[in-house]
Parts: sequence; structure tokens; C-alpha cells
Amino acid sequence: MHVFKHPKFYEEYRKRAKEAQRNAKRQATSDKQQATEALSDKPQASKILDPKDQASSESSSSKR
Repeated sequence: MHVFKHPKFYEEYRKRAKEAQRNAKRQATSDKQQATEALSDKPQASKILDPKDQASSESSSSKR
């Protein structure tokens, strides 16, 4: 059986639904940005190399 609801109820219901959608979109975009900005736990090669290692790799590449 359908229970009659006051028209104001539906206005509030739509308002809450729209707000929830906006929040969901914001959450999705922030999650996406965090995923693209997240760094790997593994160290990158440029961070590991010492100046001595870089000098030796430069000299070996100049020999070619």
C-alpha cells in the first residue's frame, strides 16, 4: 500500500540525493588524483645513483 508523503518530503529527498551525487563525484576525483600522484615504494634509479656512479656511467657512454 502506498503511503502519501507531503510534497516537501520529495523536495528534500531530491536535494539530499543531488548533494550525495556531488559528494560522490568529488570523492571520485580526489581518489583519482591521489592515485596518479601516489609514488611507488620502490626507489627510482635517479635517486639511488651516487655522483661517483654517474661519473663512471657518463665516461662509459662517451667511449661509444
